[in-house]
Amino acid sequence: MKITLFQTLEDRNNPEEVEEKGPFIARAATAWLGTGYYFWDTHIELGHWWGKTVYGGEYIICQAFGDIDNTCFDLHGNGTHRMEFMEACNQIVKSKLSTMDRLLVPQVLTYIKKKTSFPYKAIRALAMESIMRNSENSYVVVTMRYRVGNKAFFDIKPPVQVCLIEKKALSLTNYRVVYPDNYVDYQYI
Repeated sequence: MKITLFQTLEDRNNPEEVEEKGPFIARAATAWLGTGYYFWDTHIELGHWWGKTVYGGEYIICQAFGDIDNTCFDLHGNGTHRMEFMEACNQIVKSKLSTMDRLLVPQVLTYIKKKTSFPYKAIRALAMESIMRNSENSYVVVTMRYRVGNKAFFDIKPPVQVCLIEKKALSLTNYRVVYPDNYVDYQYI
């Protein structure tokens, strides 16, 4: 499945260098899918929300294209992968390494990587409730109820993240700056 990806970065007035050397890796301890190249899946608005929230509005967004294939541990779109993840959770709890209520996604991913061959080069996951909806920089949440009076809803623009473990995973192509506009049409000197 072909997807459009968006990476948000701090604006350092270097669009040529960004396109030449990108994408850029996240190594922070807070990188919840582990060290890798983080992208928002499909919705550029998520990239804008991240830029306003993390970089205070001084940001750029790069777009790239990729293919969700068998090299992606797809916790969003692949039920079998979610079952493998849950099995790892059960093994961790059974081994008394953690309790289910204290277990975190990065811990489970680390466990899976250590205990299995983990043939994947990317991870894709839905980050429920990751978007601060009531802040000045709030992301426009687009949801639709299934039935009147029922809490269940369809999230039309879900906050799905893709973490490439390898820089060119998912056959990543056409990495280029798409925001802000003054960088889009720049000429190389």
